[in-house]
Amino acid sequence: MQHLLRADVTEQKSSEKSPDSLDNDDFYDESSPENIKAASKPPQPTIIPYFEEAKTVVYAKENERVTLNCPVKNYNESQHLIVWFRNNNTLTTGQQILADAKLYQLDKDMNLVVDKVTENSTGDYYCTVMPHKVRMDIILKIGEAPVVNNHQMMMSASALLLFITLLARELSNGILSLATIF
Repeated sequence: MQHLLRADVTEQKSSEKSPDSLDNDDFYDESSPENIKAASKPPQPTIIPYFEEAKTVVYAKENERVTLNCPVKNYNESQHLIVWFRNNNTLTTGQQILADAKLYQLDKDMNLVVDKVTENSTGDYYCTVMPHKVRMDIILKIGEAPVVNNHQMMMSASALLLFITLLARELSNGILSLATIF
């Protein structure tokens, strides 16, 4: 049995080549400068798009042409695609209009143009920036946009502030208690 072991060891040693007798193709030294991979450029960070407002309401007169804006920030045409939807139905993908081309168009900034606003074209729209799925909701309504009277709003805010100040003073002086208010 010892004879077999010696034969195996002898056969193994005879099949091995000395480092000096190796062909260049057979030799691989991981520490060799030729075998070190060149550092690859780090991937460019993807620009993350966003909207300053998540939702808006657009008012238009009947039969009027209206543009629904998709005011995305950090938009990069080479990295992003704007897709328009109405009531969860896809209207556009990029520059391609999938819905009624007589009713919808895209302007150069990828805003959706509704050619003629009717009761049938009102509703919930949204634009999504892919691949990040960043979304802005737009509600299209027929009618006039409500007018906010800034003067009335300022007077109401001033009156509320005065009331809170007086209430705080009365509470701190012990004239009123929270139990009497509630």
